[in-house]
Amino acid sequence: MARQIRRATWVTSWAGDRSVQAGVAGASWSVAGTLARGLLPRSPLQQAVATGVVATAHYQLTATAWSALEALVSKPGARPSLRASVLVAGAAIAGGVATGVATAPVANRSLPAAAAGTAGRLIAFAGLAGGAAACWEELLQRRLGLRPGLDTTLVPAVATGAAVVGFSVAMRARRAHRYGLVEPQRHAVRSADATTMIKAGSLGVASAVGLSALMVGEQLAARGLERLGSKALGRDTGALGSLLAHSAVLGAMGTAAVLGLQRITSVVERRDDIVEPAYPMPPTSPWVSAGPSSAMPFASMGKEGRRFVLMTLTPEEITAVTGEPAMHPVRIVGGYESSSEVAERARLTVQDMVDCGAFERGTICIGVPTGVGYFNYTVAEALEYLTGGDCATIVPQYALVPSALALNRTRDGEELTRLVLEGIRGRIQGMPVESRPRVFVIGESLGANVGLDTAMVPGGVSGMPVMAEFGVAGGLYLGVPFRTELWNIWRSNPEAVDPAGVLVQASDPDLVPALPPGQARHLMVVHDDDPVSKFGFRMVVQPPWWMGPSATRPPLVPREAKFRPITSFILSTIDLLNGMNSRPGTFARVGHDYRIDARLGIERAFGLASTPAQAESIEAALRRREQQWATRRMVARKLDRARRSIERTMEEWGTTVADVDPTVESALGPLSWFGQISGPPGS
Repeated sequence: MARQIRRATWVTSWAGDRSVQAGVAGASWSVAGTLARGLLPRSPLQQAVATGVVATAHYQLTATAWSALEALVSKPGARPSLRASVLVAGAAIAGGVATGVATAPVANRSLPAAAAGTAGRLIAFAGLAGGAAACWEELLQRRLGLRPGLDTTLVPAVATGAAVVGFSVAMRARRAHRYGLVEPQRHAVRSADATTMIKAGSLGVASAVGLSALMVGEQLAARGLERLGSKALGRDTGALGSLLAHSAVLGAMGTAAVLGLQRITSVVERRDDIVEPAYPMPPTSPWVSAGPSSAMPFASMGKEGRRFVLMTLTPEEITAVTGEPAMHPVRIVGGYESSSEVAERARLTVQDMVDCGAFERGTICIGVPTGVGYFNYTVAEALEYLTGGDCATIVPQYALVPSALALNRTRDGEELTRLVLEGIRGRIQGMPVESRPRVFVIGESLGANVGLDTAMVPGGVSGMPVMAEFGVAGGLYLGVPFRTELWNIWRSNPEAVDPAGVLVQASDPDLVPALPPGQARHLMVVHDDDPVSKFGFRMVVQPPWWMGPSATRPPLVPREAKFRPITSFILSTIDLLNGMNSRPGTFARVGHDYRIDARLGIERAFGLASTPAQAESIEAALRRREQQWATRRMVARKLDRARRSIERTMEEWGTTVADVDPTVESALGPLSWFGQISGPPGS
């Protein structure tokens, strides 16, 4: 008999559990799927996190599933024999595969079928892992006489996992050769130095350990509740007690998560009330909200709203770029905190339009903001350049939190936008026909979601005819999100929501023909590699529309990658983060960055035009101004932080800077000027 290695009792107990062995095998095998390419390259750190999360999830699912399968063929208090384990493993594999095959034809369009198919795949996966664990337990522990330990558990799992990785990579290469390798320069993981790789490895281990600790904590808490229940009743509560205990713990965790999310939302909203050092004073222009002509409170519109009204172009700046006479553009922000009632906020917004002269402009554009109240400055400036300032951009705010926290407020945004459009229509109808402005809608990201779904009226006529009824001549929708109701219907059945065919989609506005002056259309610009339009919570179990047969996939979607439940969802979540990476002043048609499409998108949607020289000048100005504003905000923020730090330290010392050097105020004049910026670059 082989010499026994001394091991701690808890290690032997843990490693001797066959469900643990199956879970470790399942985790090891799942790593192969995380190495597939996504829509965008991942960093080594992101790859490490993805691998850790996927492996941990598969460990838990495989261990739980195999434990349940073993319970079906074992007597109380006893473990199944090798033969029984192999038989149940074979049955699980056969049943799981059969379920997956049976549901595959309808899984793309039926969530229940997709969930059943995923459950079948997981059961088959658990059967394979559990059967393998039973076999190598028989070989290593009974035949070779080794005591259970990390080596008897990890070595077989890691060895077979490496084989699975090798086979998976080979099959992906084969599919790439057959269907073509899309964008070969886009690797699954970006290259990195040795330090980054070490950090990535550490982070991967840490993420796996953290998730495992959470799962173990849930198990311990549930077992504790189960013991308390048994003690209170004076008898074993059995399987029902276990179910109730786990349900109670998971319910408590869910409640804590909801309360935590509410707390985060509240903190973010309060943080947005803080006036930035770069924008300390209300605007002095009478053509913008919070200016001398406006009754809209400067404090009601959040950080992004305050930025927006203070960044308006002047006629001189427009003329310097286009070479043509210009007027003052109007910018209106319907401050989220101006009223808690949606209808009243809409009324105040329309009244502010009247006060600031919006109806005296030839173009009125509803700039539907994202959740944080942000409307893309580049888009607004492009419109102001193209119209020579003869435009009014209206931003009705429905939230002041990041879009991820504002998903439950989009219905309010749709209602608010409809009410503002109704108010605008009422005002315009009372104007002479020759003086009536054209009305457009522009939305980006969650703003595009709200902008399009404004046409989806609950309980009434829905679709693009609603936009015509509101008097909307056209629209530009950049980066339409996956959750947009109208877009999802339009993709499968355009006539249902767009009977007149006024809605067009393109990955590049240059692919859409120019319109004659005075005509307009509704244009959706969605990049082929934009993860925001392709992400979906259903990807946990259901293949998305863009991961169909390899030969039919949209451009820039890797054809060699296979859909894997859970794994594909995790990789798409990381794509979602990478899709929103951007650098001030550097425009690129990648992911969810639509600044490069602003000018041409407006031209092709609204029937506007510019000469080649003007187009080049506008594009350069958009990039230059964005970089200038970003630089000045950064300088103001850092100087303000330094100033506050100095003041706190001097206060602790019982003195002030002026006490030390009375000339310091004049010496800090230029720095103070940088720290308080309320005018446009160059002012």
